[in-house]
Amino acid sequence: MQTAILSIDGGGMKGIVPAVVIHKLETLLQQYSNDTNARIGDYFDLIGGTSTGSILTALYLTPENNHPKYSAKEILDFYLKLGSAIFQKQSLYPLFGSKYINRDFEKTLQNFFGDLKLSQLLKPCLIASYDTTTRSAVFFNAETGRKHKQRNPFVWQAILSSCAAPTYFPPMCLDKPAGCPNCFIDGGVVANNPALCSLIEAFKLKECNSINDVRLMSVGNIQTDISYFYRDVKKWGLIEWAAPLFSILLNSNAQTVDYQLRSIFHIVDKDEQYLRLQFNSVEKSPAIDDYSDSAIEYFLTCGNELAETYSEELNQFAQWLVNEKE
Repeated sequence: MQTAILSIDGGGMKGIVPAVVIHKLETLLQQYSNDTNARIGDYFDLIGGTSTGSILTALYLTPENNHPKYSAKEILDFYLKLGSAIFQKQSLYPLFGSKYINRDFEKTLQNFFGDLKLSQLLKPCLIASYDTTTRSAVFFNAETGRKHKQRNPFVWQAILSSCAAPTYFPPMCLDKPAGCPNCFIDGGVVANNPALCSLIEAFKLKECNSINDVRLMSVGNIQTDISYFYRDVKKWGLIEWAAPLFSILLNSNAQTVDYQLRSIFHIVDKDEQYLRLQFNSVEKSPAIDDYSDSAIEYFLTCGNELAETYSEELNQFAQWLVNEKE
């Protein structure tokens, strides 16, 4: 029996793209299983997410009567309305502090997750963050939470830790600020594409002994393939580099992980057990903090086009998931 892994990239409001694709996958699961109550959380053995992907991860695994509480459609609808709660501007930005405060974002997450602890999620998970105090990557997961109380934060705390993008949001402290031993920032600085980290996490499961036991779906969002030419870049200073550098770092991170995973699965002759979905655009896309109607419509269109492009692969993956569970 193989281990099914779902990995979801970071990307702010671009998280609408994977939310659309995963909704399509859940619809296929319901179709092939003849079960209208089939949920993503029923079929994957581990879900990993970074930043916006951590929100989706937690929502797919939120329990209600030992069953996923939310459908992928409900989660997508929630995401379409999330922007105004997440991106609440500071009055003095950019002179002081981060661009956004996270007060309403925190309240929204608390309304959804309440006192739910990481250990109470339905399945093993991975939520990526980075601790600037210890200068190390941090991977919150349900299994560790079950074994160590001090590493079992509320779900909303783990999400805020994964979403605290530098300059966009303040860092996250799990304890009272006066004695905070850790300082968490966005997991995208180490693993914006958490697929490889999710694979490593899966190897800790007793039923997963090797790469042969794994089937991995990695869902990205929008990769903007805008070229920056030498004649222009050679003149750039700090200000000119600021915006493109953030995008370049995130895209290159995702590309590197994809290359590594393709190579790993190819070496063991298991290419068909790894699926990466990414929308590539040669035009400038809306910013990760753009929740205008036009931006949301753009992200929805990209998500639907991505699902259509990979329609055959999604169908095959859904059929495999249903057959594997039976």
